[in-house]
Amino acid sequence: MSFNSTVRLATLACMVGAAWPGSARAQEAPHDAPALVPPPVSDPMLAPPEPAPVEIHSWEEAITVIRRSPDYLTSVEALERSIAQRRIALAAVLPTLTATGSYTRNFHSIEVPVGNATLVSPAPNLWSATAAASWNIIAPRALHAIGTADLAIDVANLSLADRRRVLASSVVSAMLAALAAGRVTELDRVGLRSALERLALTQTRLRFNRGTALDIDRAQQDVAAARAQVISGDESLRQARESLGQALGSATPIAAPADLDLEGFERAVATTCRLDQAIEQRADIAAARGNVAIAERQITDAKLRFAPSVAVGSQAGWVNAPTLGPSDTWSLTATLSVPLYDGGVRYGALRDARAAADQARQALASLRIEAMIESARAARAIAVNTSARDVAREQRDLAQRIDTRTREGYASGVGTSLDLVTSAQALRQAEINLALLEFQLAQARASAVLVNAECIY
Repeated sequence: MSFNSTVRLATLACMVGAAWPGSARAQEAPHDAPALVPPPVSDPMLAPPEPAPVEIHSWEEAITVIRRSPDYLTSVEALERSIAQRRIALAAVLPTLTATGSYTRNFHSIEVPVGNATLVSPAPNLWSATAAASWNIIAPRALHAIGTADLAIDVANLSLADRRRVLASSVVSAMLAALAAGRVTELDRVGLRSALERLALTQTRLRFNRGTALDIDRAQQDVAAARAQVISGDESLRQARESLGQALGSATPIAAPADLDLEGFERAVATTCRLDQAIEQRADIAAARGNVAIAERQITDAKLRFAPSVAVGSQAGWVNAPTLGPSDTWSLTATLSVPLYDGGVRYGALRDARAAADQARQALASLRIEAMIESARAARAIAVNTSARDVAREQRDLAQRIDTRTREGYASGVGTSLDLVTSAQALRQAEINLALLEFQLAQARASAVLVNAECIY
C-alpha cells in the first residue's frame, strides 16, 4: 500500500469516527457542562379553542333534548299514523250514516187541473231531506285488515323502541367523540408548547456556539408540524361538536363538558337503557318479526279478494212538494257482491304478497346475523380496547422518559437535534393515542350496554 493510500484511509477513518454517535464529536460538550435553560415561550396558537355556543352537562339533559329531536318525533308520529290506520280499517266494518238536504227554486212551471185541484209542476220552491245508512255485515277482508292494523301498531311501538336505542347510541358516541376531540386539542397545544420550548433550546445552544443552523431548522420544522396538528385538531373538534348537535336534532354545535365523569356517565346510560342479553328480544329484531307476520297476513288479504261480501242499506227521504207520490219515503236494501273477474288484479296481488313475505323473511334473517355480529364485537371491544389502552399507556410512559432524557441530554450538549425532534413527535403521538383509547374504551363499555338494550325515556 502506498503512502498516499494510507493517508486517505486514515482521513476517512477520522471522518467516520467524528460522525459516529459515540464519538467525541457527538459528545463534544463535557458531561459536567452546565445545562442550558431556554426562556419561557408564548404563542397565539397556545390559546384554547373557542367555546361551543351550547353545552350539554349531563346524560339526563341530553335525553331531554333527544325527545325534541326530529328523528325521535318522526318515530313518534309513525306510531300515531299506525293508530290512525287502525281506525280507518275499523271504519270499514262499521255502519255509515249520511244525511243531505237541498233547496231548489224553479222559475218555470205549469199548472195542470186535476179534478177540483190544480197540480203545479215542478213546484216553484222545493225542499228535500234524505238520510242513508249502510253496513257491510259480512266483509271478511275488512275484518282481516283490523287484525293487520293492530299488528302494525305493535311494530310501530317496537320501531320507536329501537329508535330510542339507536338515538341513545348515536348521542353517546357523539358526546364521547366531542370529549375525545377536546382532549386532543389540549394535547396538541401541549405538543406545540413543547416544540416551541425545544426551538428556544436550540436557539440558546446556537448562541453559546453549541449548536448548528441545522438544529434550528429541525426545531422549526417540528414547530410547523405541531402548528398543523393544532389546526387539524381544532377543526376536528368543531366537526365533533356539529355532529353532537346533529345527533341531538340541532343545527347549533353542541359541546360536552370537559370535566364529564366517564364512569358516572356510563352508569347514567345504563340506568336509562336496560341490558337484555337475548338477541331475539331486541326491538329491531322483534319489529322485523312483526313485519314478517304483516307480510304473511297480506297473503291472506289477497286471498280474501276472492270472497263475497254482504251489505245492507236503508234510505229515508222527505220532500215538501212531491209529484205523484208521498212526501216521505223509506227503503231497505240488501246487496250480495260476488267478485267474478277483475282482469287478474287478485292473482297479481297474491303473487306480490308472497314475494313481499319472502323479502320480509330474508330481511329478518339478515338483521339477525347483523345483530349477532354487532353483539359479539361489542362484547370483545371492552377487552380489546382495555388491552390497547394499557399498551398505549406503556408506550406513552416510555416516550415520556425518552423525551425527558433526550431534552436533558441535548440541553447538556449530548445528542442531536434529530433525536430531540424524533422523541418529541413520538411523545405527541403517544399522548394522542392514549387519550383516544381512553374514550374508545368508554365507548366500548357504553356500546356493550346499548347493543341489546331497551331504552326508556
